[in-house]
Order: sequence, then structure tokens, then C-alpha cells
Amino acid sequence: MAHEAEDKAREESAKASQKTKETAADADKKASEASSKASGKAKESSEYASEKADELSKDASNKYDKAKKTAARNYRDGKEEAKEKGNELSRNRDNPVVVGNALVIGIGSVALGFVGYQKYAKGELSWEVAGITAAAVSAFAVGDYYLSQYLFREKFPKK
Repeated sequence: MAHEAEDKAREESAKASQKTKETAADADKKASEASSKASGKAKESSEYASEKADELSKDASNKYDKAKKTAARNYRDGKEEAKEKGNELSRNRDNPVVVGNALVIGIGSVALGFVGYQKYAKGELSWEVAGITAAAVSAFAVGDYYLSQYLFREKFPKK
């Protein structure tokens, strides 16, 4: 009987050992499958991220090139316009309206600066004084513009 119990224990031990080996093999197989699946998903995600990065990089590069071309075109246009206006001013430098406006701007700027500094030094310069002065300069500028346009049309045409 002891012998039978021993044989039975060995048999149960062998079955348990076999079951453990099968379970371990099954767990190993499932772990391997899960690892492969996770590796595949990681690879897909990596490829997707790489594609998106390339897409965004190309888009940014295209936008940069477009902005660069636009800036170059605007620079050329501005340069041409400035040159054209400079030539117009040069052609009309002996026109009395242009000379008068240049003198008025120069003398007015000096006078505003001088009076403004005197008011500042005396402590009388305030936002009210600055606002009234700005309004007066604006009104004068509007009047000068219309007078200049009239004189260019009627008395001293541009060249």
C-alpha cells in the first residue's frame, strides 16, 4: 500500500509537472504572440508618425518658400515704387509747391520741437497740450494737402 501510494504520488507529480510544462509553453506562446502584436503596432505607429512628420516638414517647407517668394516680390515692388517716387520728387524739385512744402515741414518740425521742449522744461507739457497740438498739426496738414493739390492742378503742374 505504501508502494501504491508512492506510485500514485509519482504519477500525480508527473501529471502536475506535465501540466506545468504545458501551461508554461502556452504562456510562452501567448507572450510571444502578444510581443509580436505589440511590436507590429509599435512599428505601425512609428511609420505613421514618420509619415506625418515628413508631411508636416514638406508643408512647412512649401509655406516657407511661398513666403520667401512673396517677400522678395514685395521688396522688389517697394523698391521700384520708392525709386519711382524719388525720381518724381527729383523731377519736381524746382516746383514752388514742392519747395514750399519742404520748407513748411522743416520749419514746422523745428518750431514744434523747440516749443515742445520749452513746455517740457517748464513742466507745462501735458496730454491736453499734446492733443491740441496734434489736432492743430492734423488740420494744417489737411489744408496743406488740398492747397497743394489745387496748386499742382491750376498753377504749377507736376512734371
